[in-house]
Amino acid sequence: MNPDLPYLDLLKDVGFRPFFIMGDHRSGTTLLYQLLAETQCFNIVTAYHVIRYNQIVFDHMQGAGAASKRELSDTFAQLGLKDRVLDGVAVSPDLPEEYGFVIDGGPRPQLTPSTLPKFVELCRKIQFTSEPNRPILLKNPWDILRFAYVKECFPQAKLIFIHRHPLTVINSQLRAIRSLLETKSAYTALTAQWYREMYQNPVRLFATRLLFSSRFQLAERITARHIRLVADYYLRNIGSIPKTDYVSIRYEDLCENPDRVIQEILDFGGCRDHAQKGYQDRVHPRSLAVLPGAEAAFQSVRAKLGPFLALHGYD
Repeated sequence: MNPDLPYLDLLKDVGFRPFFIMGDHRSGTTLLYQLLAETQCFNIVTAYHVIRYNQIVFDHMQGAGAASKRELSDTFAQLGLKDRVLDGVAVSPDLPEEYGFVIDGGPRPQLTPSTLPKFVELCRKIQFTSEPNRPILLKNPWDILRFAYVKECFPQAKLIFIHRHPLTVINSQLRAIRSLLETKSAYTALTAQWYREMYQNPVRLFATRLLFSSRFQLAERITARHIRLVADYYLRNIGSIPKTDYVSIRYEDLCENPDRVIQEILDFGGCRDHAQKGYQDRVHPRSLAVLPGAEAAFQSVRAKLGPFLALHGYD
């Protein structure tokens, strides 16, 4: 059932100005998205847009958006959902979310020729039902490996890169993987089709848990390889992006001085902070013990990450 179908013709002439947050999983993209959303400068993708995707325009035309969000809040409450568990981020219908959950139901959603139409439809839906003069702020960590293609698709797009020390990223990714596999996350099951289907298939779930357990070190090898791919891709392709079209920040600097970093991004985008408030009290970085497997995974690729580490002051 798709209540939006009768209204899709209304979207054909809707334009949008995309700003993309580009960063790997567990590199601080969620925190950055939340802080930038609070400036009220951008339209954003939310949990409501992801979970109720086929009725966004219908709700808007019927004046039912607020009621639909209340129903979603009730669903969260019935499921006992208070946060996303893996990172402690509070759950609500207005929680900033990833567009990847909409464009592809698989575990590695990326912007490609086949997913581009759905992405454009999503942006048009949000722009049509939100503030029409605001740019739209978007994030999908898998597209850190596709940012050159993203820029080709949207030459007018602005890119906001966020980097974090690779050892910390590997450590956090391993913890997230094992958290999602050890215990079902009801919130992730609502947003991610592949995750929901995995928990509906006991054999597949058992095999995945076994393969990604610490016994086989598969997760460690995958994360190490992924970190290297992200670093290599960034170094190879960042030169293709005009310097006027991107800004690059570090997660560590965002945590240390969020007001300065957020203002730097808004200046880059030609935006004004409508909220006019400080952000220091919104930043609560967690200090997690480094898993032995994470340290070993980082050391296995450390030498090959040398240029990336040096570029961002991590050497």
